[in-house]
Amino acid sequence: MATVTANIAIRQPEGWHARPATEFARIAGDSGLEVTIGRGGEASVRGDSVLSLLTLGARFGEELTISVTANTDAEAAELLEALIAQF
Repeated sequence: MATVTANIAIRQPEGWHARPATEFARIAGDSGLEVTIGRGGEASVRGDSVLSLLTLGARFGEELTISVTANTDAEAAELLEALIAQF
């Protein structure tokens, strides 16, 4: 198994709210891969759960770490790119 990670800053002035979190969870869930997201030093949450994502309470400028685990680096990187687009 391969795990790919990326750090991304919240770019929406209103923070990471329900609409982008819902789309992120849909993409993660549809992939069937393991996706986690969280802040450095804190427990990560499942990327396919809107409620879990909203509990992060991510505000403008905060940095989150996204991790994708897949069979290959290429597969994980492709999904990671799609997820990053939600920010």
